[in-house]
Amino acid sequence: MNDTVAVALITSLSTLAAAGLAALVAARSTARQLRYQAALAREERADQRESGRREVCAAACERFLAEADAAYRVLDEGWAARPFREPLPWQDGFAARRALDEAYVRVQLTAPEAVVRAGRAVVRGIAAEFRTHGRIVGEAVGEADGVGGGVGAGTDVEGDPRVSALSASELSASELSASMADPAARSRALRERFAGTERFVAAVRVALGVGEEAAPATGSVVGEGAGETGV
Repeated sequence: MNDTVAVALITSLSTLAAAGLAALVAARSTARQLRYQAALAREERADQRESGRREVCAAACERFLAEADAAYRVLDEGWAARPFREPLPWQDGFAARRALDEAYVRVQLTAPEAVVRAGRAVVRGIAAEFRTHGRIVGEAVGEADGVGGGVGAGTDVEGDPRVSALSASELSASELSASMADPAARSRALRERFAGTERFVAAVRVALGVGEEAAPATGSVVGEGAGETGV
């Protein structure tokens, strides 16, 4: 082989090697770009799914709070009613508690466990408040029918400005609202409302990433010891 052919062959081989190396580098670079783009696409889809999950959770929790507020409004009406409203035919209360149950099911399906526990405490607290109100109404109606004597045993009406001018013997149970008949029970119920709602909102904020870690919502004082899992 003469020198000219050798030089030409070496040159060709060098060109082919350079081209092959360039193609390999380009292929590897393209593969890295494709993997990077695929990773970005996966992250974007994951972010979209998480965003959608949070939106659904937020909507369910907002509806739950709205239904809880509706139940509280029914209770407020019952506490303030004069004369007493009978608990058994109280259809507004039944409808409010049923709507609350339905909203709570949505929370169970969409929210983290901490939110579900806090929601359960709210449901139990509302159920307990309905029972408390029903007990007070039932006792007062019985007293008004002559079963008891006057306003109700142990009820302090002297401190209430609305009834301070009257003696217990002058008051018929049917002339009082439930909150006047047992103001201590009414106060406890209000405290439990605020505490339960506050715990639920705190848990939701954590679940949505807009708040700090919430305190455990494992013990609503009202209803937690009633042995119920729902309304």
